[in-house]
Amino acid sequence: MVVTREDIAGQLRERILAGDLKPGERLPSTRELVAQHGGSRTTANQALRLLAAEGLVALREKSAAVVLAPEDAGKTPESRLAEARTELLELRDEVRTIRHQFEDLERRLSAALGRLGS
Repeated sequence: MVVTREDIAGQLRERILAGDLKPGERLPSTRELVAQHGGSRTTANQALRLLAAEGLVALREKSAAVVLAPEDAGKTPESRLAEARTELLELRDEVRTIRHQFEDLERRLSAALGRLGS
């Protein structure tokens, strides 16, 4: 029997959705997938790409695929990137606000110390 990418992806999908593979957990390497399920490394890679397209895993260059959190499932890589960008911009704004508060506190401290020295 020929093992297809859908076969491998289906088995991994079931394990992810059942919670056997948890968010942040690394999936087996393509070599391990071939040893477990049969097929070729190309077939295993295609299976991982199918799961990535479904938003169930994140693929990283020369690294194992990682299971995504359920709230990330179904999102495209582009939408996840856009969300991350938005979050980073919000964090940058928070850092700026805190920096301004810190600078204000420094000025007030310097003024208070200056009054003590007089």
